[in-house]
Amino acid sequence: MFNKQLYMHEDLINRNASSFNYLLNNVESIPYNDTQQIDVFDDNIFSYVEKKSWGFYDVIISKTVFKTDTVLKVAMIGKVNTNTIARNLALYVTDYDNPLKLSGRTQILGHIKVPNGRTEQAYINGNSGNHITLKGQASSSNNKLPKINNVSSIDFSDYDFIPLKDIDKKSIIVNGFDKKGKVIDLNEITRLDHVVIKGHVVLISNNELYIDKTAQLNDVLVVAPKVNILSGFKGNIQIIAKEVVEINENVSLFYPSSIYVKNDLDSISVTIHKNAKLIGGVVIDGDTYNGSLKHILKIKEDATVVGNIYCFGRLQLEGDVIGSVYSDRFSLKTASSNYENVILNGSINRDSLPKNFVELPLFKGEINNEKYAIIKEF
Repeated sequence: MFNKQLYMHEDLINRNASSFNYLLNNVESIPYNDTQQIDVFDDNIFSYVEKKSWGFYDVIISKTVFKTDTVLKVAMIGKVNTNTIARNLALYVTDYDNPLKLSGRTQILGHIKVPNGRTEQAYINGNSGNHITLKGQASSSNNKLPKINNVSSIDFSDYDFIPLKDIDKKSIIVNGFDKKGKVIDLNEITRLDHVVIKGHVVLISNNELYIDKTAQLNDVLVVAPKVNILSGFKGNIQIIAKEVVEINENVSLFYPSSIYVKNDLDSISVTIHKNAKLIGGVVIDGDTYNGSLKHILKIKEDATVVGNIYCFGRLQLEGDVIGSVYSDRFSLKTASSNYENVILNGSINRDSLPKNFVELPLFKGEINNEKYAIIKEF
């Protein structure tokens, strides 16, 4: 009987794996938040599959049940960019008839699309000479940024709301993605510290929110108009803000972390400070040109972003990007002056991005060739 039970459980694992693979290969045809029943082998042993939106990514769930035995597989997935041109592109800058100028120790490894298909050199702050490294083809950009996909919105209305009074210091909250989502209301505080929160949880506030290094956050969403990640924090979060995001010195946001800000009415400021690292990507978006004039993204010296940057506004790049950058324009502010469309001592290295890195799903891939890959299993 024991051997038979082991065999049946192993068979159930294989069935669930087949259901999961079916779901992974047919993600587009599965609606969000709707559990569907499938019978992969036509023998009346059913699997239950579901897709949930989670920031820039999706979470898929496959559960197979036979009598009292249940097998579950949950994973976060993302789109693989199948567009060969996009996969080799390191930099795209909108053509406003203002050439991109490079200065100091600046390198761009990968194809570029820039105004008039060429770059110029600038000598700033008394530099005696430039050390510019360019590797890749150069071609002309258009007079607007490529339009990105809309980020899937998440309906929190049916989530379980947890009031702040139910959360004590040193609380541990873990909620699997196969469970109903939880929302923690942080409106009564400005600083989150000494808690452990992981999984299918949204931290939400209508005020500026400071996240201390003593807060252990993994796989959660942070939704607030202004978010400030304090020095020393380490975790994995997706930030959805309206106005300001500050990633302070020595912060490590592990993969897949992201920042998403979209606003045409108010100013937007996103800053990644010295020695901070973010693996995933940053998106600043909007719908109007006038709105873009109030958007700025600053990547400070020795800061690193691995993945994708999309900035419908101004980008001040002093640090390193391993991946791709799409920016409406660049800016540089020194002690003595302001410069437009200048990069000083910045680095964009598309070549060093791992081939199997699942990027932000910014653009639609080649027609009928969308592919999904597993980012992490839970």
